Amino acid sequence: MLDINGLGNWIDSIGAVFIVVFAIIEVGIDLLCHNQRSYQDTAANVAIAIGYQLANTAIGYAIALAGISFFSQFSFTQLPVNGWTMILAVAIADFLYYGEHRVEHRIRFFWAYHNVHHSSMDYNLTIASRLSWVEACFLWIFYLPMALLGFNPLQILIAVQITALYQIWIHTQKIGRLGILEKIINTPALHRVHHGSNSIYIDKNFGGIFIIWDRLFGTYQPETEPVVYGLTENINTHNPIEINAIEYRRIGKYLSKSKSLKDVWYSVFGSLDWQPK
Repeated sequence: MLDINGLGNWIDSIGAVFIVVFAIIEVGIDLLCHNQRSYQDTAANVAIAIGYQLANTAIGYAIALAGISFFSQFSFTQLPVNGWTMILAVAIADFLYYGEHRVEHRIRFFWAYHNVHHSSMDYNLTIASRLSWVEACFLWIFYLPMALLGFNPLQILIAVQITALYQIWIHTQKIGRLGILEKIINTPALHRVHHGSNSIYIDKNFGGIFIIWDRLFGTYQPETEPVVYGLTENINTHNPIEINAIEYRRIGKYLSKSKSLKDVWYSVFGSLDWQPK
């Protein structure tokens, strides 16, 4: 029997240690080599990361566990918790993450929190922790198929954690192309593409651990030109509160201009291309 609680605590610890230690090393390298880096942006990332951890600990994790546990009651079967089902859970969670990630880039409600991660014009390991303070309240919705398949709720959350943990190391400019690996797994070069605002890079490479989903569904793009980081319309602020709130203010502005229920719906759940007349 897999110790699911112990595994979850271990993953949390590994993730925290990894990002702190290697982010410090990366900052040290940039200082010694006089590499261009926005330290104001790095400070904002750290502040956002602290807020994310506090919000996740206080309410996000509880909402996610409660939601998944509720829908687990309607599962078709009850899968055992062991090493084999853990591997299967990670594979399925990674596939669902691909779908989640595409939705976050297309639907304004989900982009409202996900844009926090993309709003930096810099790119380094601390970006991995630049996550919206409210996203943990909603992410679990995308993993309900796993609950209905009979996976243990804690096992589902841990599989999602593993997918996120893997992605820490790919937020760097210090590692170049990795050849044949880029046909199978997500790498720093491929994820740099995902964070690019270049027209050729927009809405590409949504994968978490595996890049095969992008290759299967037509969203794969190798790094072929220098990446311009940030949004197509940059926010130009290092204020953590402003970074988290800016897209919600946009939704509020759209709602104030809405003239019908259809406008209200599209203001919140419409495509990013939609704007009120």
